[in-house]
Amino acid sequence: MRKLIAVMVIGCQLLLTTGCWGMKEIQAQTYGSALGIDYKEGEFILYFQALNFADIAKQEGATALQEKTGVVIGKGKGESIEEAFTELEQNAALPLYIGHVNSFILSEDVINKKMKDFIEYVGKEPLLRYNSWLFVTNGDIKKVFDSDSFFNLPNLFTIIQRPETVINENYFISPLKFSELVSEFYQPVGSILIPSMVINERHYTDRGKEKKIPTLNGGYVISKQQYKGFVSKQDLIGVKWVGNKATVMFFSLNKQKVSVEIMDPKTNIKVLEQQKKPLYDLEVKANGILKQNIDNLDMEKIEKKVEIKIKQDILKTLETGGKINTDLFNISEKAYRYHVNKWDNKIINSFDKTSINNIKVNIHIEHSENYKR
Repeated sequence: MRKLIAVMVIGCQLLLTTGCWGMKEIQAQTYGSALGIDYKEGEFILYFQALNFADIAKQEGATALQEKTGVVIGKGKGESIEEAFTELEQNAALPLYIGHVNSFILSEDVINKKMKDFIEYVGKEPLLRYNSWLFVTNGDIKKVFDSDSFFNLPNLFTIIQRPETVINENYFISPLKFSELVSEFYQPVGSILIPSMVINERHYTDRGKEKKIPTLNGGYVISKQQYKGFVSKQDLIGVKWVGNKATVMFFSLNKQKVSVEIMDPKTNIKVLEQQKKPLYDLEVKANGILKQNIDNLDMEKIEKKVEIKIKQDILKTLETGGKINTDLFNISEKAYRYHVNKWDNKIINSFDKTSINNIKVNIHIEHSENYKR
């Protein structure tokens, strides 16, 4: 009798156990790695880049990398982003899953006309993550998604998915996360620089065939919820030294005869309060290592040349910001954060090149153990 009761109790418990009946097998879904959004003729165009789990799994031997792995790219249209995604879902061979999306690539038309729609869409989709990377391209988003990596590695091993592995050395255009966009988009001062992505087919080849490598060529600027335009990498050169996330920067002097490695530049911004409008003192400090000195120049002379060059870079970007009436360095944010009772936002936003009272650059350079003469 006791055994019968025990069996009945266990049976009831098994019936109440939920188990995994509702779970979907890994191979039964299409996992997205990136979303691209364009806006043309009153419609959103949504691109869906799908992951291939065979690409992610650990591969043994070189033969697994001899052929380029395939990338599945979906395309849907609609009057809203949701409607475009619904069209994609209704025509997919397997259910689409966006919980692994790691990057967004937008067109210039989206950030110019429909940025709030994009922010709202991501904000209300529980599976989309705020730590996803954000880029803009003026090219074909589909071609960006179908770009190459080195050694035919999966598309996951490109700047689209892993920009943080690139910026630490000599890459002064810092990638942007969606969370940073949201925190800064509605700010009444400063600007947001969204990296601009293009396909580079000039620098690398494989077996004589050009590699289509995604890279950054500048940034698109938003300030006070308004689109300000595109700024090239050359005009953003001052960003190297002010607010940059890179830890190592290289550049050359005297027609490539002097090479210097600058490490972890630090910037200090001081607000001068006794003025009708905020003025700023800007100080840049860094240490460097001399990598090459063909003409055997004096070290103090090299340091002076480096300091002059850095100041010129900063002034160039300040002038570029003035042309589009934007504080590209977000220097004015210092007055907004810490001196809010001194000036109103209109005065703080009058920032231009003349708002910089002084630029001081202090660089200390040492010899490397084996620098080239």
